[in-house]
Amino acid sequence: MGYKILLVDDEADILEFVGFNLKREGFEVYTASNGLEAIEKAREILPHLVLLDVMMPEMDGMQTCKHLREMQELSHTIIVFLSA
Repeated sequence: MGYKILLVDDEADILEFVGFNLKREGFEVYTASNGLEAIEKAREILPHLVLLDVMMPEMDGMQTCKHLREMQELSHTIIVFLSA
């Protein structure tokens, strides 16, 4: 399939559960546990989709989204908020 998904959440259980199910469906899954790490990883892997938690340490999801949207190389990346 070749679609890259960046899963961003500070809860390890969420990363494991959602990541497992996405991998099982054939997606390439990358993870980050906070907004700063997500920005670095997104720049590196250029994901097709970012699943982003809202409440996180270091940088929350809203700030992370703003930074990702400012990156020209991610202009076609879909960002979806995933939050409890």
